[in-house]
Amino acid sequence: MSSEEKVKKYFQKKAIRFDTIYEENKSFSQKVVDRLFRQVVKDRFDLTFQKISELKGKTVLDVGCGSGRYTLEFVRKGAEKIVGIDFAHSMIDLANSYVKDLAEKERYQFICGDFMKYDFKDQFDYILAMGLFDYLRTPSDYLAKMKSLACGKIIASFPKRWTWRTPIRKIRLSLAGCSVYFYSRRDIERLLEENQINQYEIVNLSRDFILIADLGRKV
Repeated sequence: MSSEEKVKKYFQKKAIRFDTIYEENKSFSQKVVDRLFRQVVKDRFDLTFQKISELKGKTVLDVGCGSGRYTLEFVRKGAEKIVGIDFAHSMIDLANSYVKDLAEKERYQFICGDFMKYDFKDQFDYILAMGLFDYLRTPSDYLAKMKSLACGKIIASFPKRWTWRTPIRKIRLSLAGCSVYFYSRRDIERLLEENQINQYEIVNLSRDFILIADLGRKV
């Protein structure tokens, strides 16, 4: 089984547990665990919408969209079109369950598929990749495709190589058969150099670095 298949299998099984990070109505023990180990998931959600000041009339591609929590917020904030893609069908099933009652059905689309193989017909004002680069064996290839599809900003998270959580997470995911990759700031800068991305900000956020790359192009 390839590393990609192992990651897919992991998220097929963990979709509901992962999604509860965004919920307030959960057990006290879950709240404690999420606060200690997964608070960054909520923090980077908040940071994303701080960095995207205007969404009305804009288009968004969410790579590794998971259960679609960002899509719901993009719809609320007036984005014209949101496309979410994820290779775990259990995540896409959750995403579709959350948006089924929304009236603006023409404004969003969820795709269960492989980002690198999927033929997107358009460019996007914003491309999001939260919790994606953690699991990529060839991150530069993914960033190159994102650059080809982006006409505005790419916002992505990269787990830090040196934090006290790193070995815990490495062991936990390894036991689950899921590969995980960590980054230094210099690793991210090399990826940007390889892809000739010069305008960017790297935000230090708890266990993650958050990249905001501004391509400054127009559709």
